[in-house]
Amino acid sequence: MRIWQTRFQVIKAFQSLPVPQEIVYERQTDPSFHIEEARRESHSAAHIVCTIKGEGAFRQHDKIYPLVPGMTFAACIGTPDISYYYPGHCSAPWEFLWISFSGEQAVNIVSELNSRYGYVFRIPMDTGLIPHLERYRNQDNIFQIVSPTAGAKIVLDALAAFGETVEEGLSTSPQAKLTRDAQNLIAANIDRTLDVTQIAEKLLVTREHLTRVFRSQTGISPGKFAATERMRIAIRLLQNKSMTIKEIAERTGYDSASSFARAFKAHFHISPGQFITSGPTNIDPIIREYLNAQSTNTEFSRHIDNERPITNSLDRLSGDDLNEPYDAREKLY
Repeated sequence: MRIWQTRFQVIKAFQSLPVPQEIVYERQTDPSFHIEEARRESHSAAHIVCTIKGEGAFRQHDKIYPLVPGMTFAACIGTPDISYYYPGHCSAPWEFLWISFSGEQAVNIVSELNSRYGYVFRIPMDTGLIPHLERYRNQDNIFQIVSPTAGAKIVLDALAAFGETVEEGLSTSPQAKLTRDAQNLIAANIDRTLDVTQIAEKLLVTREHLTRVFRSQTGISPGKFAATERMRIAIRLLQNKSMTIKEIAERTGYDSASSFARAFKAHFHISPGQFITSGPTNIDPIIREYLNAQSTNTEFSRHIDNERPITNSLDRLSGDDLNEPYDAREKLY
């Protein structure tokens, strides 16, 4: 039984944007209420369901999760081997609040959340997603006519409120701190040849642990991160045309202009000279992406603009050099 509902109609929806369908506060008291997702056609849709009162149940394969107040599940509609229902042993009604939405973008977000974190979560009752959805209570049985971008905002705001709770503490975890410290150390010494083992020693961890954590947090190795940072700086300096290629090579930690040129071409399939000649409007899309990323990175810009020697640098070592071309260097980590 639906206690209240708000339905949405998006005018001339964009295929690239998520579309809200409805927000519903529902009460169930009959054990016959049992939804098998595999029996429903997905139509590229998903929903997030939050228990407010009473108790429901969620099944994934052979595992059953009680849905008591604050317990929430997110799932793509039509997902095999999951279901939710009103348990037969309960005497109190199960009351739950849910939002459904469609669109490939939003469905992919839910699918990735499920893949990474699972289906069932505990969220706070007084902050985040639940109060966000409760705001629509006073619009009961009203069709909300919204524009494509306004509709997308409703869905993305709900996903953001949900995701912030699910990922709370992720950016402050020990793994995140170790990764951030390593990135700062690499960035502060980008004009030097770095050794991953010594970076690990400075951070009081083993090389293997640093590499494993760094890759799990960022998806790349410390070596690839260093290479990317060097290329970002190199592109900005080449674009500014205020330094020679030899000076840029020194600024980005390469032993010579030729080794820098080889690394640049291996990374972008274009030489530094060709980049200067082509200009920013006629360059490879991957380089344009680098330029766009740099335009909003003030911390990175300060590193580029500061041409004074870096004082907190690591000593140059002969082994595990990050100063090799992109492909060769990546094999080291």
